[in-house]
Amino acid sequence: MLYYATRISDNIRRREPEGYLICVNVPIARSGMQEYYEDELGKDEDGLVKVYRPEEEVFSEATIASFQGMPVTNEHPDDPEGVNLDNAQYLSKGHCQNVRRGTGKDRDLLIADLIIMDQQTIQEILDGKREISCGYTYELCEENGRYVQLQIRGNHIGIVDKGRAGHRVCIKD
Repeated sequence: MLYYATRISDNIRRREPEGYLICVNVPIARSGMQEYYEDELGKDEDGLVKVYRPEEEVFSEATIASFQGMPVTNEHPDDPEGVNLDNAQYLSKGHCQNVRRGTGKDRDLLIADLIIMDQQTIQEILDGKREISCGYTYELCEENGRYVQLQIRGNHIGIVDKGRAGHRVCIKD
């Protein structure tokens, strides 16, 4: 993939003359255990639970394809439905492309390139707002006494101050 841009770092470039920010090699998700509040899972309790995200699900062709072209947002939408036709024009600050599985030490990460086309979001990224939190749907199952996410399908990629997946899932500098 070829970009015409000025280089800010190995992973961040400015597309000229438009001024878009191109963030490459961005980990957007990971496999393994993640913590969720029980009410996020539709449970009536307040505590935290660990939810397993299997490699074969996170890196399935269907999951990878579902994130291709999805909007990038600044934070998550307030709408419980995520990004949709009614709010996409307002919420979208860019888009995601070239979604793929990481290699080597990043083999547990889903990687993508993000094209950011909103000046305020670009400035916040340049000022240090870098963590990523994807919005997605999934089927929650219980297997062998633990919760497991299946049928993960992307809705958006949120740029946040602190993401659930941890510090490795962020725009790199």
